[in-house]
Amino acid sequence: MLMAMEPIWESDFHRLSYGFRPERSVHHAVRTVKIQLQDGADTTRGRWVIEGDLASYFDTVHHRLLLKCVRRRVRDGRFVELLWHILKAGHIDRGLFRAASEGVPQGGVLSPLLSNIMLHEFDVWLEAKYLNRKARKDRWAWNFGIQQGRPITVRENRQWKPAIAYCRYADDFVVLVKGTKAHALEIREECRAFLEDRLKLTVNMEKTHITHVDDGFVFLGHRIIRKRGSNGRMSVVTTIPREKAKAFVRKLTGTLSGNHSVSTVDMIAGLNRQLAGWAAFYKFTDFRAYVFRRIDHVVFWKLAHWLGHKYRCRIKPLMRKWFRAPEPGKAKTWLVYGRNERGEAIGKDLQRLVSSPKAQFRWRNPEVNPYIFRTETRSTVTSHYHDVAMAMGQA
Repeated sequence: MLMAMEPIWESDFHRLSYGFRPERSVHHAVRTVKIQLQDGADTTRGRWVIEGDLASYFDTVHHRLLLKCVRRRVRDGRFVELLWHILKAGHIDRGLFRAASEGVPQGGVLSPLLSNIMLHEFDVWLEAKYLNRKARKDRWAWNFGIQQGRPITVRENRQWKPAIAYCRYADDFVVLVKGTKAHALEIREECRAFLEDRLKLTVNMEKTHITHVDDGFVFLGHRIIRKRGSNGRMSVVTTIPREKAKAFVRKLTGTLSGNHSVSTVDMIAGLNRQLAGWAAFYKFTDFRAYVFRRIDHVVFWKLAHWLGHKYRCRIKPLMRKWFRAPEPGKAKTWLVYGRNERGEAIGKDLQRLVSSPKAQFRWRNPEVNPYIFRTETRSTVTSHYHDVAMAMGQA
């Protein structure tokens, strides 16, 4: 069913929707928000960010509304009926059958696509109200009349209309408001009304914050903030949130708490996999060296204490034996030899986050439907002007 449905909706989905879609990633979404916020001005110019938060989204999808959205593109009654039975199948929880009155199956193959189909209605509504060419043109004419002091604007006491930008990754979305905080509050209420009244979803208003971009906000595991650089110009940067770094350290220290029956090479191999995955996720992030050094420091000494406990000796003789450079010219780290879980004799060195280079994000054009324009070689575009056009919706 996924193979039949995904190519159909890939032609319909919004250009600023990045979650659970081919050729799109978290980094596309973060890059889009960065470009939308970077207006090139040295002053702040009133950028407010609405951080959308849906309460238990996958568990609260309205089945009949979802099927109504599906029927707009799929006319086969048997196919729709099969999808209905899948939604209503329920599941076994601790030996008890639980019927499904709402929501999509957690971990189901179809669930990400179905969630995008539902929230596509929200994308379309925002597009028509704020983002499309007509809405932008009307807003410009309205604001230009106020700026020129035309009689009709004075007579009707017209108020300035804010510019809006938007980005969504699955059920996480941000609405960027170039206006006052009152504008942001009004737009947040409009979004809440649409999501709750039209889509029967629940917006967690306690977590749907309105934040100034100069104070920073967290989106998809990245902290995005606008700050003044050493050259005196304002720029938008992404950093690693402190909470994410602390949670990762707790995970690593949990791995090194106990587990002394694990072989040394297997322990280091497991740590390396976690470190490599974390470094890959934040490979495009700015100002990451300080965080990486702190994590490397903690992991190094936690591993030292784990080795001392495992071999029942002090750390100093262990360092004389295993603290060395894996290759000439490289920094020293833990380099151990032993047998892995398969009994193979190997050597393994502890990877250092700080040695992972920062990568330049290369925008792979996500505007094209991959099911229609599939080619052997995919072109990559690094032009900043193309990035801006993609992020602003070809404005």
